[in-house]
Amino acid sequence: MKKRIGIPIFLAVLFIFACQTSAQSIWIMDVNVIPEQPLLTDVITFNISGLASRTPSWVEYDQFSQDGTSLQLDLYVDMDFLTAFSNWTYSKQIGALVPGNYSLTVQAFSPDWMPGDPLQDTYTTEFAVTPEPATLVLLAIGLPIIRGFL
Repeated sequence: MKKRIGIPIFLAVLFIFACQTSAQSIWIMDVNVIPEQPLLTDVITFNISGLASRTPSWVEYDQFSQDGTSLQLDLYVDMDFLTAFSNWTYSKQIGALVPGNYSLTVQAFSPDWMPGDPLQDTYTTEFAVTPEPATLVLLAIGLPIIRGFL
């Protein structure tokens, strides 16, 4: 009895080709600001979770920028070649911010993204940084003193 190895090889090549040509998609599922209500002195961390259309998936690198109270975090999510959904997570620590209301936009791209390519996903959230209570007390004590000098 002859074994036919041509068909299994053909199917394996077809499977690999299908995995390579299927669309790559990246989704941002959730963005958490830690602590939820940061104070002036708190180090702020962003915990991001997402989903990718290939497995395994991971954040290869990020780019963070700040323009006043607008924060932007660009994540470049890389994936392997297997066509199966996989979860990815990422944490970014940015340090302390001055008091105010902030808007954070997180965008997901593939690492080989070029300007003009479609963006994979965007997630926007807002949070407020408040002064610590001791600063408010000192401010309340200091205002009458300063007003007396004016």
